[in-house]
Amino acid sequence: MVFIIITVLSVLGLGFWLTNARFAAKPPAPGKKADYFSWLWAGIRGLFKKETLKKGQKVLDSWVNSYYPGWTKWIFWAFAVSFVYQAASGFLFAVFSPRGMFGIPLLLHVSVGGLFAVSLAMMLILRARAYRLDQEEEAATQSFAGPPFKNISKSMLRRILFWLFAAAGLCLIATALGSMVPVFSFETQQAMIDVHRYGALIALLTASIFLDIAFLPQSQAK
Repeated sequence: MVFIIITVLSVLGLGFWLTNARFAAKPPAPGKKADYFSWLWAGIRGLFKKETLKKGQKVLDSWVNSYYPGWTKWIFWAFAVSFVYQAASGFLFAVFSPRGMFGIPLLLHVSVGGLFAVSLAMMLILRARAYRLDQEEEAATQSFAGPPFKNISKSMLRRILFWLFAAAGLCLIATALGSMVPVFSFETQQAMIDVHRYGALIALLTASIFLDIAFLPQSQAK
């Protein structure tokens, strides 16, 4: 129950923080009063428009082709698809099923977890150099909109998020493997499952912030 409450509050809180930062940065139309909820609802409806989907697909393809050229794009897609499935299936059962994950969904979760582990390792090999924390900042840096990161450049924030996600991903892999081998006690395996869940939550929140910076307007990703 504690994990469910923390998950719901953190996801909703992050969603409000990100959307409110964009709402505050957008000046209201002349003669109209700024209304956050009306703006948010219009934005949600706009996500499902055909033009928005096409534009989003174009931005995503351009980003992938820029940073994962040639055959390496399949590593990105394997990573993206496996992470989306793992997050969707994991949180769906963790939040809405008192019994937790079981049966075929559990088998698929474990199987796709192998793909996630391999693709994450390949991603680190391909992109770790580009996200070194000791890189010099660009001459003109753009700070992230909103506290507590408003004094951190977007370039640095992307690098921090990259390594935070990598750490959370390695935590997910280690705890998943540890909970399946007959080496640890039942109590230790139960603790590993709890750590696995919180590692997944950190990965989800980190990926959400990175996606906001990388793909939504007024952002430049690397």
